[in-house]
Amino acid sequence: MADFDFSEYDDKLSYLRAFETVFLVDDSAGMAPYWDQVKELLDHIAPLCAKHDPDGIDLYFVNHRPKGFIEFLPGQSVRKSGYRRIGGFTQLQTRDSVAQIFDNVSKPSGRCNMGARLHKLLTWYCNKVKKDPQFGGWNLIVLTAGKFDDDVKAPLAEAAKKLDEMKTPEHQLGIQLLQLGNDATVSNAFRHLDDELHQAAGTRDIIDAVSMGTKGSLTAEDMLKVVLGGVVKKLDACKQAMPDHVPVKHTSLDD
Repeated sequence: MADFDFSEYDDKLSYLRAFETVFLVDDSAGMAPYWDQVKELLDHIAPLCAKHDPDGIDLYFVNHRPKGFIEFLPGQSVRKSGYRRIGGFTQLQTRDSVAQIFDNVSKPSGRCNMGARLHKLLTWYCNKVKKDPQFGGWNLIVLTAGKFDDDVKAPLAEAAKKLDEMKTPEHQLGIQLLQLGNDATVSNAFRHLDDELHQAAGTRDIIDAVSMGTKGSLTAEDMLKVVLGGVVKKLDACKQAMPDHVPVKHTSLDD
Protein backbone atom coordinates (compact mmCIF):
# COMPACT_ATOMS: atom_id res chain seq x y z
CA MET A 1 0.00 0.00 0.00
CA ALA A 2 1.49 3.30 -1.08
CA ASP A 3 2.05 6.29 1.17
CA PHE A 4 -0.40 9.13 0.64
CA ASP A 5 -0.18 12.90 0.82
CA PHE A 6 -3.01 13.97 3.13
CA SER A 7 -2.10 17.66 3.27
CA GLU A 8 -5.25 18.67 1.40
CA TYR A 9 -7.33 16.91 4.07
CA ASP A 10 -5.73 18.60 7.08
CA ASP A 11 -8.95 20.46 7.87
CA LYS A 12 -10.90 17.22 8.25
CA LEU A 13 -8.07 15.35 9.96
CA SER A 14 -7.82 18.11 12.56
CA TYR A 15 -11.05 16.66 13.95
CA LEU A 16 -9.08 13.67 15.22
CA ARG A 17 -7.57 15.72 18.02
CA ALA A 18 -11.08 16.21 19.44
CA PHE A 19 -11.45 12.46 20.04
CA GLU A 20 -9.81 9.39 21.39
CA THR A 21 -9.46 7.12 18.38
CA VAL A 22 -10.17 3.55 19.44
CA PHE A 23 -9.89 0.46 17.23
CA LEU A 24 -11.79 -2.73 18.07
CA VAL A 25 -10.60 -5.66 15.94
CA ASP A 26 -12.56 -8.85 15.42
CA ASP A 27 -10.08 -11.73 15.79
CA SER A 28 -12.62 -14.55 15.61
CA ALA A 29 -12.45 -17.47 13.18
CA GLY A 30 -14.51 -15.60 10.59
CA MET A 31 -11.70 -13.06 10.15
CA ALA A 32 -9.10 -15.59 9.00
CA PRO A 33 -9.46 -14.75 5.27
CA TYR A 34 -9.01 -11.03 5.96
CA TRP A 35 -6.32 -11.01 8.63
CA ASP A 36 -3.53 -9.76 6.36
CA GLN A 37 -5.88 -7.04 5.09
CA VAL A 38 -6.62 -5.93 8.66
CA LYS A 39 -2.93 -5.73 9.51
CA GLU A 40 -2.28 -3.67 6.38
CA LEU A 41 -5.19 -1.36 7.15
CA LEU A 42 -3.95 -0.67 10.66
CA ASP A 43 -0.36 -0.41 9.46
CA HIS A 44 -1.33 2.71 7.51
CA ILE A 45 -4.34 4.09 9.33
CA ALA A 46 -2.93 3.98 12.86
CA PRO A 47 0.03 6.28 12.10
CA LEU A 48 -2.33 8.67 10.30
CA CYS A 49 -4.49 8.93 13.42
CA ALA A 50 -1.53 9.25 15.77
CA LYS A 51 0.02 11.99 13.61
CA HIS A 52 -3.05 14.18 14.09
CA ASP A 53 -3.69 13.22 17.72
CA PRO A 54 -0.76 13.45 20.15
CA ASP A 55 -2.53 11.05 22.52
CA GLY A 56 -2.06 8.20 20.05
CA ILE A 57 -4.60 5.43 19.51
CA ASP A 58 -6.11 2.60 21.55
CA LEU A 59 -6.38 -0.94 20.21
CA TYR A 60 -8.65 -3.72 21.48
CA PHE A 61 -9.51 -7.18 20.20
CA VAL A 62 -12.66 -9.23 20.63
CA ASN A 63 -10.81 -12.28 22.00
CA HIS A 64 -7.14 -11.46 22.53
CA ARG A 65 -6.02 -9.81 25.76
CA PRO A 66 -2.61 -8.33 26.64
CA LYS A 67 -0.27 -10.52 28.64
CA GLY A 68 -1.05 -10.29 32.33
CA PHE A 69 -4.68 -9.28 31.94
CA ILE A 70 -7.03 -11.56 33.88
CA GLU A 71 -10.58 -11.27 32.54
CA PHE A 72 -12.51 -11.83 35.75
CA LEU A 73 -10.14 -10.29 38.29
CA PRO A 74 -12.30 -8.14 40.61
CA GLY A 75 -11.81 -4.43 40.13
CA GLN A 76 -9.78 -4.74 36.94
CA SER A 77 -10.79 -2.10 34.42
CA VAL A 78 -11.84 -3.12 30.93
CA ARG A 79 -9.51 -0.32 29.83
CA LYS A 80 -6.59 -2.64 30.61
CA SER A 81 -7.92 -5.30 28.26
CA GLY A 82 -6.36 -3.53 25.27
CA TYR A 83 -3.35 -1.50 24.20
CA ARG A 84 -3.47 2.21 24.95
CA ARG A 85 -1.95 5.40 23.57
CA ILE A 86 0.04 3.72 20.82
CA GLY A 87 2.22 6.36 19.20
CA GLY A 88 1.22 8.94 21.80
CA PHE A 89 2.64 9.44 25.28
CA THR A 90 4.56 6.18 24.91
CA GLN A 91 6.66 7.85 22.20
CA LEU A 92 6.76 4.53 20.35
CA GLN A 93 6.69 4.34 16.57
CA THR A 94 3.05 3.62 15.80
CA ARG A 95 3.61 1.37 12.80
CA ASP A 96 6.20 -0.73 14.64
CA SER A 97 4.00 -0.91 17.74
CA VAL A 98 0.98 -2.17 15.81
CA ALA A 99 3.13 -4.77 14.04
CA GLN A 100 4.52 -5.97 17.38
CA ILE A 101 1.04 -6.26 18.84
CA PHE A 102 -0.16 -8.33 15.91
CA ASP A 103 2.87 -10.59 16.32
CA ASN A 104 1.56 -11.39 19.81
CA VAL A 105 -1.99 -12.10 18.64
CA SER A 106 -2.85 -15.65 17.69
CA LYS A 107 -4.33 -16.30 14.29
CA PRO A 108 -8.08 -15.55 14.21
CA SER A 109 -10.06 -18.24 15.99
CA GLY A 110 -13.02 -18.80 18.24
CA ARG A 111 -16.38 -17.09 18.52
CA CYS A 112 -17.22 -13.48 17.78
CA ASN A 113 -18.96 -12.19 20.89
CA MET A 114 -18.82 -8.64 19.60
CA GLY A 115 -21.91 -7.62 21.55
CA ALA A 116 -20.36 -8.59 24.87
CA ARG A 117 -17.13 -6.77 24.03
CA LEU A 118 -18.98 -3.64 22.93
CA HIS A 119 -21.13 -3.76 26.06
CA LYS A 120 -18.11 -3.68 28.37
CA LEU A 121 -16.25 -0.98 26.46
CA LEU A 122 -19.27 1.27 25.93
CA THR A 123 -20.49 0.84 29.52
CA TRP A 124 -17.05 1.90 30.76
CA TYR A 125 -17.07 4.89 28.44
CA CYS A 126 -20.59 6.06 29.31
CA ASN A 127 -19.77 5.79 33.02
CA LYS A 128 -16.70 7.99 32.49
CA VAL A 129 -18.79 10.58 30.65
CA LYS A 130 -21.41 10.51 33.41
CA LYS A 131 -18.73 11.23 36.03
CA ASP A 132 -17.02 13.84 33.88
CA PRO A 133 -19.29 15.54 31.30
CA GLN A 134 -16.19 17.08 29.70
CA PHE A 135 -14.61 13.68 29.08
CA GLY A 136 -13.27 13.36 25.55
CA GLY A 137 -15.32 12.02 22.67
CA TRP A 138 -14.74 8.55 21.29
CA ASN A 139 -14.17 7.68 17.65
CA LEU A 140 -14.63 3.89 17.80
CA ILE A 141 -13.61 2.01 14.64
CA VAL A 142 -14.71 -1.64 14.51
CA LEU A 143 -12.98 -3.91 11.98
CA THR A 144 -15.02 -7.08 11.53
CA ALA A 145 -16.31 -9.74 9.16
CA GLY A 146 -19.70 -9.23 10.80
CA LYS A 147 -20.30 -12.90 11.68
CA PHE A 148 -21.51 -12.13 15.19
CA ASP A 149 -22.36 -14.86 17.70
CA ASP A 150 -24.30 -12.57 20.02
CA ASP A 151 -26.47 -9.47 19.96
CA VAL A 152 -24.75 -6.23 18.94
CA LYS A 153 -27.91 -4.14 18.69
CA ALA A 154 -28.59 -3.95 22.42
CA PRO A 155 -25.23 -2.46 23.54
CA LEU A 156 -25.25 0.03 20.67
CA ALA A 157 -28.79 1.21 21.39
CA GLU A 158 -28.11 1.26 25.14
CA ALA A 159 -25.05 3.49 24.71
CA ALA A 160 -26.98 5.91 22.49
CA LYS A 161 -29.82 6.04 25.03
CA LYS A 162 -27.42 6.80 27.90
CA LEU A 163 -25.82 9.65 25.95
CA ASP A 164 -29.27 11.04 25.13
CA GLU A 165 -30.23 10.93 28.81
CA MET A 166 -27.01 12.77 29.71
CA LYS A 167 -27.69 15.30 26.93
CA THR A 168 -24.14 15.04 25.63
CA PRO A 169 -23.18 16.66 22.30
CA GLU A 170 -24.17 14.71 19.20
CA HIS A 171 -20.51 14.15 18.39
CA GLN A 172 -19.70 12.62 21.80
CA LEU A 173 -19.50 9.11 20.36
CA GLY A 174 -19.17 7.90 16.79
CA ILE A 175 -18.93 4.22 15.90
CA GLN A 176 -17.64 3.17 12.49
CA LEU A 177 -18.50 -0.42 11.56
CA LEU A 178 -16.08 -1.53 8.86
CA GLN A 179 -17.06 -4.77 7.11
CA LEU A 180 -14.28 -6.95 5.72
CA GLY A 181 -15.51 -9.26 2.98
CA ASN A 182 -18.60 -8.99 0.80
CA ASP A 183 -21.17 -11.23 2.49
CA ALA A 184 -24.54 -9.82 1.39
CA THR A 185 -26.32 -10.88 4.59
CA VAL A 186 -23.75 -9.01 6.68
CA SER A 187 -23.99 -5.95 4.43
CA ASN A 188 -27.77 -5.87 4.87
CA ALA A 189 -27.43 -6.22 8.63
CA PHE A 190 -24.91 -3.37 8.70
CA ARG A 191 -27.24 -1.16 6.66
CA HIS A 192 -29.91 -1.77 9.27
CA LEU A 193 -27.52 -0.81 12.08
CA ASP A 194 -26.51 2.31 10.17
CA ASP A 195 -29.87 3.53 8.89
CA GLU A 196 -32.61 2.01 11.03
CA LEU A 197 -31.41 1.02 14.52
CA HIS A 198 -31.53 4.55 15.94
CA GLN A 199 -35.02 5.05 14.52
CA ALA A 200 -36.29 1.80 16.01
CA ALA A 201 -34.67 2.58 19.37
CA GLY A 202 -35.71 6.24 19.35
CA THR A 203 -32.17 7.46 19.99
CA ARG A 204 -29.45 9.55 18.39
CA ASP A 205 -27.55 8.02 15.47
CA ILE A 206 -24.07 6.96 16.60
CA ILE A 207 -23.32 4.41 13.85
CA ASP A 208 -21.81 4.66 10.40
CA ALA A 209 -21.24 1.44 8.45
CA VAL A 210 -19.10 0.84 5.38
CA SER A 211 -17.95 -2.24 3.49
CA MET A 212 -14.34 -2.54 2.37
CA GLY A 213 -15.02 -5.78 0.52
CA THR A 214 -11.91 -7.79 -0.23
CA LYS A 215 -9.90 -5.20 -2.11
CA GLY A 216 -6.26 -5.13 -1.22
CA SER A 217 -5.60 -1.42 -1.56
CA LEU A 218 -7.14 1.78 -0.27
CA THR A 219 -7.38 5.24 -1.74
CA ALA A 220 -6.84 8.32 0.40
CA GLU A 221 -10.61 8.85 0.40
CA ASP A 222 -11.15 5.28 1.64
CA MET A 223 -8.79 5.87 4.54
CA LEU A 224 -10.49 9.13 5.50
CA LYS A 225 -13.86 7.36 5.43
CA VAL A 226 -12.51 4.74 7.83
CA VAL A 227 -11.02 7.12 10.38
CA LEU A 228 -13.65 9.86 10.27
CA GLY A 229 -16.86 8.25 9.05
CA GLY A 230 -18.41 7.88 12.49
CA VAL A 231 -17.93 11.51 13.56
CA VAL A 232 -17.20 13.89 10.71
CA LYS A 233 -20.81 14.69 9.76
CA LYS A 234 -21.65 15.64 13.34
CA LEU A 235 -18.50 17.72 13.67
CA ASP A 236 -19.23 19.43 10.38
CA ALA A 237 -22.58 20.49 11.85
CA CYS A 238 -20.84 21.64 15.02
CA LYS A 239 -18.37 23.68 13.01
CA GLN A 240 -21.15 25.33 11.01
CA ALA A 241 -22.81 26.34 14.26
CA MET A 242 -19.50 27.53 15.75
CA PRO A 243 -17.09 28.48 12.93
CA ASP A 244 -13.39 27.75 13.46
CA HIS A 245 -14.22 25.70 16.54
CA VAL A 246 -13.12 22.12 17.10
CA PRO A 247 -14.17 20.60 20.44
CA VAL A 248 -11.30 20.12 22.88
CA LYS A 249 -11.20 16.71 24.51
CA HIS A 250 -10.53 16.11 28.17
CA THR A 251 -8.92 12.75 28.80
CA SER A 252 -7.31 10.99 31.72
CA LEU A 253 -4.40 8.61 32.02
CA ASP A 254 -6.34 6.81 34.74
CA ASP A 255 -8.76 3.96 34.13
